Amino acid sequence: MSRIAEVEVLIKEKLKIDEIDRGATLSTYGLDSLDVVEFILELEEKFDISFEAEETKDIKTVGDLLTVIEKKL
Repeated sequence: MSRIAEVEVLIKEKLKIDEIDRGATLSTYGLDSLDVVEFILELEEKFDISFEAEETKDIKTVGDLLTVIEKKL
């Protein structure tokens, strides 16, 4: 499984969804900014990557989150 596919599985598990809607806001799924930060920290540890605060501060949708992650992988 590719790293992107792994991330998508993790997102589906985190959001408790079957399909990813890149346009859906994270708040739609009950995530606040702290939840997003915690999830990013999990990804950093799992994939041995790091994100700058500047890269993650504007994450509002599932698509935003995936785009930021895809750039690192």
